Amino acid sequence: MYKRRQIREATVQFLSFADLEEGPDASDVQDEFWQIIQEGSLRKLTKARAKAILHIAQGRESRIARLAKRTPLALAELKAVDGTTTLSSALKKINIQETNLSTALNLLKTANRAQSDDHALDIQLEEVFAANRSITAGRLEWQHALEDFPAWKNKLEDLTANINHLSRISERLHAIHSDKGLPGLEHLSTSQKEITSFRRETETLIKGVLSNKASIDAKLISIVENYAPERVAPVDRAILRIGTYEILYCPDIPIAVSINEAIEIAKKFSDTESSRFINGVLDALEK
Repeated sequence: MYKRRQIREATVQFLSFADLEEGPDASDVQDEFWQIIQEGSLRKLTKARAKAILHIAQGRESRIARLAKRTPLALAELKAVDGTTTLSSALKKINIQETNLSTALNLLKTANRAQSDDHALDIQLEEVFAANRSITAGRLEWQHALEDFPAWKNKLEDLTANINHLSRISERLHAIHSDKGLPGLEHLSTSQKEITSFRRETETLIKGVLSNKASIDAKLISIVENYAPERVAPVDRAILRIGTYEILYCPDIPIAVSINEAIEIAKKFSDTESSRFINGVLDALEK
């Protein structure tokens, strides 16, 4: 779980990243910023999801082989009886969709073995998820078609059981895509939720600082002689603005905590002289 310190540090990095003279608006660089700052976490999650999917799909090939063996016999029987076009069409569609998913899974396996870059893996993951969504709709169509042909329901019981076995794998793939926890794979859901929560909380702090930047700077000008934001280093300026924002607008955060956090972040991203300067300014702001 990300801590408040990490949220503050990410906010400092973003404000420094976005606070450039004649640069783009802050909102225009958010996605680029998050790709940079969360690159390591996103890479690990992408690779973990790919491995989990390939592990889940291991038993699929034998089930696909049984479906491929039973389908021609079933289609031949259906063709011999008038009025069964709906069933035949639904069965053919399932076979096409299952083949598409198999292709997507094989491409994902190849990309994973080749240690492809994250972008390539992400593309193949989306191909797997898209193919899996199509199959879900196809299976529903098959079930509805069977309801209209009760006499065929028993005749095609083995085939339907085969399709249902494949659907269990699809349900697990869907669970990974929707970040629902699976036994043994809970870390995938937790990692995604942590990444999403970290970005959301950081963007809330960023928005708070940027929305009140004028009043924050006015307050700093009122207590610091000859203070001008443009004369302060971008990192120090960002730390000052965050500390001031928390002191002025976040009553749930103890002032001492905001000051101490600002000092520690300044030591990490700047130098001792900056941390002393920031300490002095925020201390004067408190008084």
